[in-house]
Amino acid sequence: MRLHQIRSFAAGTWIAPGRGAREIASAITGRPIASAGNSDLDVQAMLDHARGVGGPALRALTFHDRARMLKALATHLGRHKQVL
Repeated sequence: MRLHQIRSFAAGTWIAPGRGAREIASAITGRPIASAGNSDLDVQAMLDHARGVGGPALRALTFHDRARMLKALATHLGRHKQVL
């Protein structure tokens, strides 16, 4: 079985697993099914992005906007639960 490569969304950019990536094991079999992470992730850039971009965008949403987003996420995950 081929390991899935789980990319990270960090500071507005998708970053593929790289040096320092960790294996993710199946909850059912215990066998590795994916690889995620990267030692080159810039934590300070991620904090700056969250504070300068993510935080203000989230605070601009209403309670109902956030509820709609959560419902859309739950619906998406529900449709793909067999794969997940």
